[in-house]
Amino acid sequence: MSRLLPCCVDVPSAEGLVRYGLDELLRGLGLAPEWTHRDSARLGVSTEEGRGDGLWLRITPQALADLATPRLRTSAEAGRVKIDGEAWPVPVGPSGPTDALGDLVAGAAWWLAGLQERAVSERDRHGRFPYARSLQAALGAAPGGPLRPAVDVYRRRLAAALREAGIDVPGRTWDGAPWAVALTHDLDALRTRRLRALVGGLLRGDVRGALRQALGPDRRWTTTEALADLGQRHEAPATWFVKPGQWTPEDLPVDLTARADRLRTLVADGEIGWHPGYGVHDHPARWNAEAERFESAIGTPPRLARTHFLRWSEPETPRALAGRGVRIDSTLGFAEHEGFRRGTCHPFRLYDLDADRPSDLWEVPLAVMDTTLTDYRGLDPEAGAEAIRSIFEAARRRGGIAVVLWHNQIGGDDAAWDRWVDTLDRELGRARDEGARLGPLAGLLSAWQGDANQKRV
Repeated sequence: MSRLLPCCVDVPSAEGLVRYGLDELLRGLGLAPEWTHRDSARLGVSTEEGRGDGLWLRITPQALADLATPRLRTSAEAGRVKIDGEAWPVPVGPSGPTDALGDLVAGAAWWLAGLQERAVSERDRHGRFPYARSLQAALGAAPGGPLRPAVDVYRRRLAAALREAGIDVPGRTWDGAPWAVALTHDLDALRTRRLRALVGGLLRGDVRGALRQALGPDRRWTTTEALADLGQRHEAPATWFVKPGQWTPEDLPVDLTARADRLRTLVADGEIGWHPGYGVHDHPARWNAEAERFESAIGTPPRLARTHFLRWSEPETPRALAGRGVRIDSTLGFAEHEGFRRGTCHPFRLYDLDADRPSDLWEVPLAVMDTTLTDYRGLDPEAGAEAIRSIFEAARRRGGIAVVLWHNQIGGDDAAWDRWVDTLDRELGRARDEGARLGPLAGLLSAWQGDANQKRV
């Protein structure tokens, strides 16, 4: 549980977003704001210095304006704050060096609420915010880049200021572990349509492959079993996202109802979440149909979700999920590059910008996906191992969580899929040796939410 801290936000505009930014920064420190009048506050945010006793963080009028009218600056235009000897980007407020700690609160809101994505209208062919247009891509390996999440460093600076003001900072761990890795799997299909595979292989001239798919073990299911074995080896129950609908060519036939009993038995120690289909996007009736199919097949309403192809639009997608009972999402990563899309490796609540209030939906941000490494970046397993290690190190350094997405095999080279799983196997073992708690999304989030214990900031 979080320790309450009397707080006040005294600003002429964007109060909801500033409160949100402060709330999310404090949450990772094991604290929670108890909103009060400025005269009673121990921590406050204001455009003026010294608004009463306690610690007051100055926020600039420009930062408030940048929250009201989002814009995406170039890396050269961003503000800079010195933390631990490095200059970290601040996407709101004046350009150049800043010591306005309230601007870090506004900057946290800018990242977490998705104002970067609101400021950029460009989307890729799947309707996704493109990595190439992000501030993280422009920053690269510098502070604030995809593997150096800025919000978590703002939180570190706030913790130092709180301690200097005599305010205790409990911190959080993952049920005693300093960082965590969540193993997740998107099961886009659970069995091979053998006749279709045979015909397709013969038409391509791949007689041997066609016969193997038609007559041999079903790789879609045996690789699902292999992923379950992977989790058992590391004592790491996983979160399994299953797709109950087929609407477009991007949605493979799923046969969830036919395989539901086998799936529940296979992943009995893990969690099963909803993988909304590609064609659900912008179709309210399809959202309803899929949620009902999921509950019918799995036996419980969906509580966790990740959308197929990471399709996401705000406020429509989070409202659709929350409105159908989902409480935890893990969609928000980049398809094209590993890293932290919303500037943090910690869980956070989403923010409904149109309603100007926090959502009930939690985000546990996706950090790395197998197809990012293999398809988008074209890495081999050795280079992929380095990319996974970099993500794990980023989460370890900030006491956060690295969410890994690995699919069962849908097509391609059997031996290549096996080599990549071996790569993940080794890196999970390394993570455990380095103190990570491995587990499923909801289980890890629950551990983090309940663990404010004076160990880690």
